[in-house]
Amino acid sequence: MRYLFGLLCVCSLGLLPMVGCSETTGEGGAGGDAGSGGSAGDGGSGGEVVEYGILFTVVDQDEFIVPIQDVELCEADTENCALSNESGNAAISVPANQEVLFTIEKEGYGKWLMADVSDETRELPVAGRRMYTDAELAAVAAQLNTAYPWTGGIVGLVINPSEGAGLTFAPAGSTAGEVGQSFYYDSATGEYSLDLDAGTEVNFNWNLPLGAGGFTEVTPGEQQFEFGGTAGNCVASWAWPGDTPNTIRVPVREGYRTYGSMLCTAAE
Repeated sequence: MRYLFGLLCVCSLGLLPMVGCSETTGEGGAGGDAGSGGSAGDGGSGGEVVEYGILFTVVDQDEFIVPIQDVELCEADTENCALSNESGNAAISVPANQEVLFTIEKEGYGKWLMADVSDETRELPVAGRRMYTDAELAAVAAQLNTAYPWTGGIVGLVINPSEGAGLTFAPAGSTAGEVGQSFYYDSATGEYSLDLDAGTEVNFNWNLPLGAGGFTEVTPGEQQFEFGGTAGNCVASWAWPGDTPNTIRVPVREGYRTYGSMLCTAAE
């Protein structure tokens, strides 16, 4: 698998400066003509709204990170959608100060599901998301002894900062029994493993197909996960806050990869 090269070349070659080396893309804005999502403060629905911008990229056959056009970003279960432009940017506005849910789709690529709270804690100005083809994800599924398209849903979790070594994930709450096997990304092999008990050190884990690790065959619905091991003092990033410290709530849907992330400092 060639994920690590693609992750590193964005910073070493500077091919897309606006992607940067964090979970957000830093400068660059949301590419104003990205679609029909509107703009923050337009009050189209009669209330306060905020804008979310996402930069979509792929790693091409020459191992360069390039933008991808016509990825559909939607507020889930609505017609509030936008397509990424030739620069890979898409932006939509959603109601402020609410738990919100987004879907990301493009024919021939894996589908995403992401949650957030649309308040002052949201990540700005633009988040970066790496798209993977169905063929690439089928190879990942083979590593995890599961089916692709995903059986039920699959949850890929992300930690920021992305040290990852010694990080653990665990299902939490009343639905803890509704997940399949746990897995982690193995930086030694460049693949995902069902045999590891904790995460390994990897840069930019948010760009990997399934983050730093997660769970296969997750029952659709709302699930909770706890970050532990070397992760501590965590707060929800792309997720809804959980019921207890260091936990997040995330939605799961049939055939989607759920993206869930937390901002953490070292465990005490």
